Amino acid sequence: MQEIKNIHDKLFKNVFENVDNTRAFLRKVLPETLMINEKGKELETDIYILIEHKSYKDEEIFIQLLLYMYLMWQKDLAEGKPLRVIIPLVFYHGQDEWDIPQSFVDQFAVSDEIKEFLLDFSYVLFDTKNWNFREEKNGGLRDNVFLLTAVTLMKSAFNEDFESLREIFKFWHDSGFIRERENMLFFLAYLSETKDIDPGKLKKILEESKINGGDIMPTLAQRLRDEGKEKWMNVGKEIGMNEGKLEAARRMLNEDFTIEQIVKLTGLTEEEVRRLLH
Repeated sequence: MQEIKNIHDKLFKNVFENVDNTRAFLRKVLPETLMINEKGKELETDIYILIEHKSYKDEEIFIQLLLYMYLMWQKDLAEGKPLRVIIPLVFYHGQDEWDIPQSFVDQFAVSDEIKEFLLDFSYVLFDTKNWNFREEKNGGLRDNVFLLTAVTLMKSAFNEDFESLREIFKFWHDSGFIRERENMLFFLAYLSETKDIDPGKLKKILEESKINGGDIMPTLAQRLRDEGKEKWMNVGKEIGMNEGKLEAARRMLNEDFTIEQIVKLTGLTEEEVRRLLH
């Protein structure tokens, strides 16, 4: 479980350490009351958004948030500054239902009369189960392909939602994101580590979205082999050999070799060779 958590944390950090990504995300998920005041003007108060990422349901969330806020306020006091306004936000994309109360005081099984005297604060919850990139209200995120991809992959990390992957890959192709090779490899590595997906199937889904899987898969396989991912140990070699055969077949076709000769020399099937003619 610790290894899985680190995988998710790595993706989350990579996404939200970018100011533009964080700003675009907050504009979509924060309540309007935190964005404008009653007269429709922007708030003049500086607000600190404390984002806590969870890939599993954590019953200790309130204590963790309270500790973080306490440490920040201690720093403010030590520097002689006013205590900052802190709004906690929990980003959750785990498998279990998040049924933890959003107000601290609601954890206590006491009457409302007693709750009046207890410490209380609330957090904003972003649960990927309730988020759908296809909805019109999330259309603005399509301008930020990196952020849209990250949230979609985290949402589908614990299920077999391959249809969303097809849509994301198609979006990569249509938006020109395929030119950002390193970002593509980063996301495909996360996908490969969190889903039990066969490399051949991943290549097929990429190609269904008009992305050259044969071009990117060997590099992805090498990266994952370097990280010790066992099921990828032989993938790069197999794909590389197959791509080498296809390239050889293309050259033979240009040299007017017959299909029968190419099949015999490369070991490819007749169907694979005929596809190269189109």
